[in-house]
Amino acid sequence: MTTITQNVADQYVQKVMRLIHATAPDSTRIEADLRAHLQEGMAQGEDMLTMVERMGDPREVAVEFMSQLPLVYASFWRRLAAFAIDMLLILLFGGLGGILFVLLTNSVPQHPTTTWEQIWGGAVILLAVIGANACIAMIIAYFPVLEARFGKTLGKRLLHLRVCTEEGLPIGAMQAFVRRLSFYFEILPIDALFIFFKPKRQRGFDILARTVVVED
Repeated sequence: MTTITQNVADQYVQKVMRLIHATAPDSTRIEADLRAHLQEGMAQGEDMLTMVERMGDPREVAVEFMSQLPLVYASFWRRLAAFAIDMLLILLFGGLGGILFVLLTNSVPQHPTTTWEQIWGGAVILLAVIGANACIAMIIAYFPVLEARFGKTLGKRLLHLRVCTEEGLPIGAMQAFVRRLSFYFEILPIDALFIFFKPKRQRGFDILARTVVVED
């Protein structure tokens, strides 16, 4: 196998395996099966580029492999515990920011008389605005950014949970955002009731985003 051919095969396998989330033995088996299939085609005289095109999009191949692995859907209580941990972290961050803001504002004279005191007062106001916006940004971005990038928040990581598509693949940014709409519009308790009635234990907006939470 030439270097170019090997590179094509390696790149294709890597693209598929990045979408596969499985135990180490299953991942090793899937990668071995995929490489064996490519080598078999090469042994029969098929061009690697042609073979890769015939096998199709890496995402479709990953879906086929993931369909062979069972997904264990997370229970309501484990999801609730993970969410509570995440909210505690957000509140802790906001609380520390609030304490810092109080300490800074108390250091500003009520009636500044010098240029330095006026500059310090302006700087504190600017820091307060930046801090408030940072807290808002964290509340909005915490869940979708972490779930889209890593498939889990810190709370889910601690409780060994993961967000994925219904096929078991990593979710995209839009899916991560859509599944959090009930949180932004403060209807999460109602949305969460769907978990008790759906076989995949999905919230209403999970169904809309076509996502599930599984045991990792």
